[in-house]
Amino acid sequence: MAPATPQATVAAEEAGGAAEPTRDVRVSGTPPPRSASEVVRGRDVIMAAPHRTASDALAVVPGVFVTQHSGDGKAHQIFLRGFDAVHGQDLELWVGGVPVNEVSNIHGQGYADLHFVMPEVIREVQATPGTYDPKQGDFAVAGSIRMKLGYSEPGATVKGTVGSFGAKRLFLAYHPKDSSDETFAAGEVYSSDGFGPNRAARRASMMAQGTHDFENGLVLRVLASTFSGRYDSAGVVPASDIESGRLDRFATLDPKQGGYSSRNQLLLELHKDDDGGRWTVAPFVVFRTLQLRQNFTGYFLDTQRGGADRFESDNTQQVNESITAGATASYRKGVKLLSPRDAVEIGVYGRHDIIEQSQRRLSDLNDVPTQTLVDAAVRGTNVAGYADAAVHPIQRLALRGGIRVDGLSYAATDRVNAQGVLGPQQARAAQGAHFGKKLTVDYSVLPRTHLVASYGDGFRSPQARGLSNGERTFLTEVASYELGLRYSDGARLAGSLAGFYTDLSEDLVFDPATARNERVPGTARKGIAAEMTARANDLLLLSSSATYTHAAFTGASSKYGKGDLLPYVPQLVLRTDAALKQKLGRVLGRDVEGRVGAGLEGLVGRPLPFGEVGRNVFLVDASAGLRLKEVELGVDVFNVLDANWYDGQFVYASNFTRAANPARVPFSHVTVGPPRTFFFSLTLRV
Repeated sequence: MAPATPQATVAAEEAGGAAEPTRDVRVSGTPPPRSASEVVRGRDVIMAAPHRTASDALAVVPGVFVTQHSGDGKAHQIFLRGFDAVHGQDLELWVGGVPVNEVSNIHGQGYADLHFVMPEVIREVQATPGTYDPKQGDFAVAGSIRMKLGYSEPGATVKGTVGSFGAKRLFLAYHPKDSSDETFAAGEVYSSDGFGPNRAARRASMMAQGTHDFENGLVLRVLASTFSGRYDSAGVVPASDIESGRLDRFATLDPKQGGYSSRNQLLLELHKDDDGGRWTVAPFVVFRTLQLRQNFTGYFLDTQRGGADRFESDNTQQVNESITAGATASYRKGVKLLSPRDAVEIGVYGRHDIIEQSQRRLSDLNDVPTQTLVDAAVRGTNVAGYADAAVHPIQRLALRGGIRVDGLSYAATDRVNAQGVLGPQQARAAQGAHFGKKLTVDYSVLPRTHLVASYGDGFRSPQARGLSNGERTFLTEVASYELGLRYSDGARLAGSLAGFYTDLSEDLVFDPATARNERVPGTARKGIAAEMTARANDLLLLSSSATYTHAAFTGASSKYGKGDLLPYVPQLVLRTDAALKQKLGRVLGRDVEGRVGAGLEGLVGRPLPFGEVGRNVFLVDASAGLRLKEVELGVDVFNVLDANWYDGQFVYASNFTRAANPARVPFSHVTVGPPRTFFFSLTLRV
């Protein structure tokens, strides 16, 4: 990979010759793309439409659709290019150089909670679909998304927001005016009563990042953040009960659902540009806690056991506590192999996870545990190394590729047996490896148009508790291909059109009985993705995308047949972001600026188990603002058309009526998406 443009410090001079105070200006280069569909979305696109959370902001990435079916505080469900990544199992996520995905989380492999990130401090989103970059590792199945952090408003910012359903938010930020955007501190406190019963939420977050340039060219970046949140969840209800009017649209059948989440992290990064190259080292540590209470089936599981006069609820509590410590390090250098533009890079990555987790059924009378399903300690280690190169055999042709080797080991200790009985601890360990090949062929067919072909191997690690002692071949193997065209004439117009195919040796699908994703046979995705971004100076912005995917099983099991559509995966995802800014005049010697923005998204053709098809979704969000230099008034409206939509749709058997002999016939269950919601804000900048 060719080196990015090195950072530089620029001193400007006035026309009269007097030097202004020196200001750090960091010029970040974007590496050449690994595929035709790779995109970078800057702050203008991210902030075109309103976003309540960082997960919501992921929707600006082509092919991404985001929902939140279990409360305003649980990690979002993310769909990307034919993958139901659920809470992160198929999407590698990094924020500010720190990995977000959690290894062997009790609720789901790769669980990734982004509530600790405030949308205002997202400087850039880099999306790499597929498995074509040697930097990509575990969970990069559908692809990878990396968020860069920064805040550009100089001085102090105070933003107060009130909204529908008792929502209140205070956002504070500070950015020294003579420093790069990467230096800032920000915090938020948020609360809401929720749009219906059992939907209240609270969260608080703080994030600080600073950079310092030493005289010898060494650059230090420090990132620290802390976050906690508590929320209630309404859970699922039978779709027929809502559509027939037997239940209110926002009803809950089990009010004892919800959760708690916290994240504390620290990263130190050192890098230096030296002799035409750059070396970087960045250690990090993350402390995480997750507690969930949920009930997908009512009293169904207890009635299947029989023999009881009084059936207990299927309400379960999942607890996952983890400490993650690791580091990334790399060195890249321009080396003339076939041309002066060639470059090589080597890098290493390592992380170790210490995990304590449990899953228990709770009494619906007094919340006392009635059965322990899981009580385990897990240790996971991932050590990886990669080599990458970019060569240019001829003027119009670039070859980028390399190899990546990952070694993964897991040790698990179960404190209860399969029947949930405490007994002698069963310990087991497994270790395996993955060797991945990556190649991108980039040919400039026209001055602004490139034909790009990509291939890459990837993998997904398993739930450690499901491994046998001494097992070595436990990774899900991924092979991904893409061919497409990219066009760009700079900031004014850019776009791409690509076809892709991805094959998995095995997959994961949600199982309501265990409230986790369980193994299923291999699957394949094939589809086409198109996206375009256009700008008219600083006045108008338009970003639009469409992604179609056909996802089906390539193997068979007792539940699924070869060729069956993969459940829960949308076939068509649409997204458009638009924004208009205009200077309206001057008041009190200050410019008055107006802005309007909108985000439109759609989800079409969502297969469900047993041949059912989910309801399509079409949503419109909008925002408007009026700014008089230090003061800004804003309004955000979510679900402008007040669509009656489902953010979660499932098909299985349940028993919420507490019947002694419930039917075992699967039927549709849903979680209801938020109605039209207003937020009004006042921002002061000093």
